[in-house]
Amino acid sequence: FRRTGQAVANAIVIALGIAQAELAPALPLAPLTFAALMLINAVFFHIVPVLRTRGRFSPGVVTAVILFFPAGLAVWWRAGLDGALDWTTAVSSVVAGALLMAYPVIMLNLRSLPYFRQVVGGPAKLDHA
Repeated sequence: FRRTGQAVANAIVIALGIAQAELAPALPLAPLTFAALMLINAVFFHIVPVLRTRGRFSPGVVTAVILFFPAGLAVWWRAGLDGALDWTTAVSSVVAGALLMAYPVIMLNLRSLPYFRQVVGGPAKLDHA
């Protein structure tokens, strides 16, 4: 990701965050999925890597601890207080958050497949193994 791509991605995440917050009364799964995504991102993509590298600093860990954890936990806490949190919704939101987090990784891995390496305007060059 270059800085421009990262800025666009962050803008999209903010817009989706606002949209899902508006859906909370009618569809509690939406904000809980967003919160699960934030918590998964914080733990597995920022905090765990810092621990695995024995404290090698990453700017994302500051965002994870100061923003993602409090915001993500607040959404779950509020859903519990509002009575909108049951086991089905909780498990569904964690699974959906994990799938959303995995989507970019899957897409990056798929782009190396022969099908996605076609040249525009020329014949497709597929590897025949």
